[in-house]
Amino acid sequence: MAKQTQPKVSELIEILIQQLSQFEKTINDRNKILTESISKLNTIQVDFNVEELEEMKESNRKILNKDFNIFHQQTVKNNKELLKIHKNVSSKRLLYLIILNVFLFSVAGISMYVSITNYISQTEYNDILKEKNDLREYVNITNDFFSKNPKTESYFRDWLKK
Repeated sequence: MAKQTQPKVSELIEILIQQLSQFEKTINDRNKILTESISKLNTIQVDFNVEELEEMKESNRKILNKDFNIFHQQTVKNNKELLKIHKNVSSKRLLYLIILNVFLFSVAGISMYVSITNYISQTEYNDILKEKNDLREYVNITNDFFSKNPKTESYFRDWLKK
């Protein structure tokens, strides 16, 4: 690798002086152009026609007003359409909610009715089972009595045949 040499201070100062002279020349050129432009502007007289400006202002105002009215009409029209759609959707949702509530209430009522009737039927069923068990117990007691007393049994058999 070759060793890089750094520029000397005198070389850097020389480059700086050249750049400063170039900068000064550019500034002088720009100042000259600016002074010429200012002198030309001072010689030119500009006349404003106030009526013409007012007419331009008024025509621009009319155009803006017309555009605003068109925009407003379109906005109102779009709002009406959106409101109509929203009402239709809202009424449909409300109808669905009402139908769903009626369905749920009817299911709840039917469920309560079925549970109450099943409870009553279950109670009656339990009573009948208890009565059946009591009757079996009486039959068992009677059978035990007749098995222990054969004479009485024969007497009742004869009585039943008659």
